[in-house]
Amino acid sequence: MSKQHVADATDAQTHQDENVTSKGNSTVLSVVLFIVLFGLFVAGLYMMSMISMTEPSVGLFVGGLALCMVALYGTFDLVPRFLS
Repeated sequence: MSKQHVADATDAQTHQDENVTSKGNSTVLSVVLFIVLFGLFVAGLYMMSMISMTEPSVGLFVGGLALCMVALYGTFDLVPRFLS
């Protein structure tokens, strides 16, 4: 076997090692995070839907908006930071 064949085989192994992707996240963890964050989002929407024109409550709206914002922040910032 020539030195060129050995060098090509070593380079091929090096390139193959570079192309390995991550094994992914735990399915259970992904399902739990989905349920928690989606639940927060839906709870925020539900709180905001409780407002009526006859008796408006700014606290309900701000509380619901805060829940939605926390859920969105967790989804788009915290989850990718901790799971990658």
